[in-house]
Amino acid sequence: MYLKIFGLPAHPLVVHATAVLVPLAALVVAAVALWPALHRRLGPLPLGLAAVALALVPLTTSTGDQLEARLPESPLIARHAELADGLLPWVFGLFTVSVFVTWLDRRLRKATAVTEQLASSPAVAVAVAVDVPVVAGAASRSAGTAGTAASQPSGERRQSATATAAAAGNSAALRLVATLLAVVAATGTVVQVVRIGDAGAKAAWSAVPAAPRPDADGG
Repeated sequence: MYLKIFGLPAHPLVVHATAVLVPLAALVVAAVALWPALHRRLGPLPLGLAAVALALVPLTTSTGDQLEARLPESPLIARHAELADGLLPWVFGLFTVSVFVTWLDRRLRKATAVTEQLASSPAVAVAVAVDVPVVAGAASRSAGTAGTAASQPSGERRQSATATAAAAGNSAALRLVATLLAVVAATGTVVQVVRIGDAGAKAAWSAVPAAPRPDADGG
């Protein structure tokens, strides 16, 4: 089916949306990967933009194939179509990285909240204070028994805090990986869009004479 919008071929109209939204999604995803605080401000916007970009690319290439089938064969058009077919893997990678960055941001926020909760708990300070006479052996047997009982939750809290710190360290390493992947995916996506646009412009305007008509100045 040859898709039209308001009687015009759909491809020239859809391609403008793709040319704007795909690079925008790439830049936003890279930005939130580099600056997590920006991700918290934007919320689900980066993931939403990446999803829209992923949906637009097949629509754009399919309408382009429809238009190409109605035009005379041209190596410039063929080159434009070939480059366009290479955009989808980049945008799919961008969307995948966006999902990863969103998941990682939520994980880091949860780990931060747990750490702050442990740090602000008064029971931790009390348990640490009780541990001192127990370790020194200055308390009586009954006091030592009470101190040991009191130290158990302290040990559990320390283990929880240690596990949380380890998780935060792992998340920081994952954040570095996510940032590198986001920058690579965003760069590749933008570069591919530029290459496609350049090839499309050459295909569309190559038949236009470079020299103006003699009467172009109205003389």
